[in-house]
Amino acid sequence: MGKEVRPTIKGKLVLSSAEDKAFLLYVMRNFKDAVDYAHSLLKKGLKENKIIKLLTSRILNNKWYSRSAYIRAKLYSEQPYLKLKKPQLYSVGVKAEKGNRNIRLMSTEIVLIKIPSATGKHRWLKAKVKFGRKHIPIIQELTNSNISYGAGICTKDSKLILYINIPLELYVKYMRKESKTKITEHIAGFDFNPDRINMVIIDRQGIMRDVRNEHFMEITSHGFPREKAVSLRRESLTKLVKYAREHGVKYYVIERLSKPKPKGNKTAKRKISKMALREFTQQMEVLVPKVEGELIKVNPAYSSISAKIIAGDLGLDVHTTSAYIVAMRGLKKIQKAAV
Repeated sequence: MGKEVRPTIKGKLVLSSAEDKAFLLYVMRNFKDAVDYAHSLLKKGLKENKIIKLLTSRILNNKWYSRSAYIRAKLYSEQPYLKLKKPQLYSVGVKAEKGNRNIRLMSTEIVLIKIPSATGKHRWLKAKVKFGRKHIPIIQELTNSNISYGAGICTKDSKLILYINIPLELYVKYMRKESKTKITEHIAGFDFNPDRINMVIIDRQGIMRDVRNEHFMEITSHGFPREKAVSLRRESLTKLVKYAREHGVKYYVIERLSKPKPKGNKTAKRKISKMALREFTQQMEVLVPKVEGELIKVNPAYSSISAKIIAGDLGLDVHTTSAYIVAMRGLKKIQKAAV
């Protein structure tokens, strides 16, 4: 299945004084620099232990923050170089230390943030945090247990944001929504593209029951804000999954894909580069359990070629036909498992 998916909960961070904010921003800038440095050391082939040791002695003065910076740098390992613009801070979760060693939730409204020192006399900065009402029960359970959670701080519009990465099971426990429609075990196939998502719903006999497509062509234009593009993609996929749930879908089928290498002219390369396939997959891994569904991943081999061949017979465009083929492959996988 790949890396563990951990949904994110965000809250507004409120500091009691300008001095505390200055301390925190200083650590955040150091952490950003540490991620950049770790990335360059990774490119040079240095081992994990050596990188963490260098980050601790030269920049962060805290081994756990250094380990977290190393892990963050690995996320950018495919990039030839890295130069982060905004300050940030992150601490990997640890079960043995009440969920997190350096950024620790004390209640649904209070968080402690460790400020490291070169002398070894670290201090804890106490801050308030405001989470959305629907997330309060999740935060409450985290503060009353030893469940491991990642915690980070970033800036947005000059405001400080605290974000918590929680286990998928915990998220689903509190965020699952009961379907008003009886689930009839329909199958929904999805086809992901740079500027659209196509969905086809079929029944257990393979008969096409519904077609729904979401288009967001504007995000492929040059200069379109990345954060807005991510938001549009997520909203579109959420809308389709919700619609599928309300129309009896139990099985949600996607292709097991990796990001394609850019081909063609500059426009084509730009469009392909914006295909957030990993983002779509991770969102499906969060959304599907939330609606009490089952996620199925199928082999993508020849689906595009097959779609071009049969699209005319079905009276559908190629992308919708691809979604239909994905759904049919999911049905075959379900039938095979039942034998």
